[in-house]
Parts: sequence; structure tokens; C-alpha cells
Amino acid sequence: MSETDLSFLEGLSFEQILYDMLLTVPEDLDRSEGSIIYDALAPMALALFKHHQERGKIIEQAFAVTATRKYLELMAIDYGLALDANEPTEDLRNRILRHKRNPERGGALEDYERWALSIPGVNYARGLNLIRGIGTADLVVGGTIPNLLERVRELIDRLKTPGLDIVVRHVSKQVVPIEVAVTGLDKERARQTILTYTSSIGVGGTLFLAQIFAVLVGAGATDAVIRLPTTSITLRPDAQIDPVVTIL
Repeated sequence: MSETDLSFLEGLSFEQILYDMLLTVPEDLDRSEGSIIYDALAPMALALFKHHQERGKIIEQAFAVTATRKYLELMAIDYGLALDANEPTEDLRNRILRHKRNPERGGALEDYERWALSIPGVNYARGLNLIRGIGTADLVVGGTIPNLLERVRELIDRLKTPGLDIVVRHVSKQVVPIEVAVTGLDKERARQTILTYTSSIGVGGTLFLAQIFAVLVGAGATDAVIRLPTTSITLRPDAQIDPVVTIL
């Protein structure tokens, strides 16, 4: 272990550090609280403890999963990601993490998704290969910014592989009727419970009947009979669920 390696302090409290230091003092010397040796070592133990605490905070700023806003913005600049002053911190964190975890692959579909998600306000992007035949691809995007498609198209046109016919389009909606007879739970509460669940289903995801039943029981229902749909439903690859919920 080097002289500057303080990893041995990991997880130790001030009291534990001081105790370990006192153990190095010969037993025939007074090591009790208030003794000269104790009073000499205590400030050093406290300084080591505080130093390690601050060191840990500094190290956390080097990782996108733990960095605070200021350091996330510096990371974004390093990666060449555009900044938007109104962008929520967690959205910025997720954009940086996506960028780090999905390196460029020479024009693969993942690159187009990555490029689209580098735009502040774009929160979803999925590439669909050969959707209109050989040499074609669709990039399905979703987000909260004005002129979403135009901004994504402009970036993709600059970066795309020559010869690729790529269309940028919005996420579509897939209407799914849901009819449930519920016992022991207010109808509006049951409806909102189902809508909360469906809002968690991503584009191209699956609506599970068992999960509908589970969330209703978890909300206080004593029983639930799902009339529609009759089976779990997997959405189209480019579709987001548009639930029409009826409580019987």
C-alpha cells in the first residue's frame, strides 16, 4: 500500500480510526481518554476521517451516476453534448449515461438512436431496420421540445451513412381498451391505478394482465376480473400505449 493510499479508511468512523491508531501505542503507556497520547492522536484521527469523507465526495463527481449538476454539465461539454439550461438534472444525467454506455458503431442503428438522444428534450429514440425494404430504416423519436422532428432530422442528415434512406418520425399511439370489474376499490381509484401502470410501459412494451390484477390488489381491491383485453398485449415496435380504461 502506497503512502497516499487511504483505501484502508473506507467505511471507518472517526472512533474506529482513533481506536486503530491507539492500538499502535505500546500498552505500558496511558492511552485512556484525556491522556497526552489520546489528545495528540484524536485531532489526527479526525483530520483523516474528514479528509477521506471529502475525498469520497470528490470521487463521486467523476461518475455520471453520482455527480451533481455542475459536474454533469462539464461531462456533457467533454462529450460534445448540447446543453439546455431548462433541462432537468436527471434528464441530463440519463443523456450522459446513454452516451457513455452506447459508443458509436460506425453508422449502426444504435448510433442514430444515440445521436437523437444527444439533443436536449429528446427522451426516446428507437431505430427500426429495413422497415420499408433494403437500404431503409426508420428512426422513431419522442420528446418534449418544439420542432422535434426537424431538429432530429437536421442532425441525422449531417451524420447519416451515405445511401441510407432513413425516415425520422414520431412515436405512434396504439389504442388498447381495458375493461375491469373491481371489488373493494373506488372506481376512480382503480382507473388511476391502471393508468399509472400503463404509463410505465415503454414503446414496444407489453401490457401484462397479471400486472393489472396485481396493481389493483396492491391498491386495496379485494378482487378484479379483467374483461378486456383477454390476453397480454405486446405493442407495435414504434407504438406507445394509449389506454382506454373502463371500470365496471
